[in-house]
Amino acid sequence: MATMKDVARLADVSVTTVSHVINGTRYVSPELTERVNRAIKELDYHPDPLAQGLSKGKSQTIALIVSDIVNPFFPQVARGVEDCVREHEFSLILSNTDENAKQEKKNLSLLEAKRVDGFIISPTGGGSENIQPYLEKGIPVVCIDRELSGVKVDQVFSNNREGGYNATKHLIDQGHENIGIILELPEIMSFADRLEGYKEALRENGIRVEEEYVKKSGLEVEGAYASTESLLNDHPEVTAIFSTNDLMTEGVLRYFKEHRIKCPEDIALVGFDDPEWAASFNPSITSIAQQPYEMGYQAAQLCFEQIESGNENRHPRKIELATELRPRESTSSSRNNNT
Repeated sequence: MATMKDVARLADVSVTTVSHVINGTRYVSPELTERVNRAIKELDYHPDPLAQGLSKGKSQTIALIVSDIVNPFFPQVARGVEDCVREHEFSLILSNTDENAKQEKKNLSLLEAKRVDGFIISPTGGGSENIQPYLEKGIPVVCIDRELSGVKVDQVFSNNREGGYNATKHLIDQGHENIGIILELPEIMSFADRLEGYKEALRENGIRVEEEYVKKSGLEVEGAYASTESLLNDHPEVTAIFSTNDLMTEGVLRYFKEHRIKCPEDIALVGFDDPEWAASFNPSITSIAQQPYEMGYQAAQLCFEQIESGNENRHPRKIELATELRPRESTSSSRNNNT
């Protein structure tokens, strides 16, 4: 593989002159520029983009920081980010916080030391405090999935309140009134909004909001399993469940399977996120679908807008993506009527 020294030798110029021609950092006469470009072509020399970037205090790299890469939602987000990053001939670094604010702060610091050109982050509960220093430094930051209030930052997230409302309204339309909800992290805005949508649908339809039906499970599938067990043991009158992301849905389904609960004959279920397996499961799972790929792609576009503009005279933007109810067998009244 040819090096800059090889180009300089063939063109009979200094390595410094080759660098100036490639990077446009100083005037070089047309004659020398032509000799350098001819040598580059003859040797099929390709400059190292990382080295070029670092010489300018840049790395041509975007960092994507997510809360839990095990969640099937985030690989789809990452693919959207990656496709946009590739189009700009940048690289992508993926980092995981495990929903831990201290780990998030550490990851941000380590990635800044690597001179990443921008952050795309799914913030933890302590996200505002961790992100603010980078905004003050003028480093491009885009928040995804979780809306942050009171922070001047680009954001891309779903209309979670709409999704929570439509999930609950669908269950009400199927004749259910005693509807439980398995909630991952209520302190995160996206889950708080899904909960508010759930409550709004109940109130609009004259159904009392029973706080005992709201079960907070934490991060893991095991937590959702335990929350489902608690909900159904304490409230056998519950006939339907709204689970607020795909990991929660897995926990609910695992409990159903181990306790031989038929869905929807015994209990109906609506999930959130609509992972690929939801349509193939038996019964197929009614879900609220988000747009994770679009979320990632648009977040990366906003990040590059900041990089290219230098954040000068630019107002932060919020992009709210619509969700979609996809009815399937887990809430089907016809399936229930056939039993």
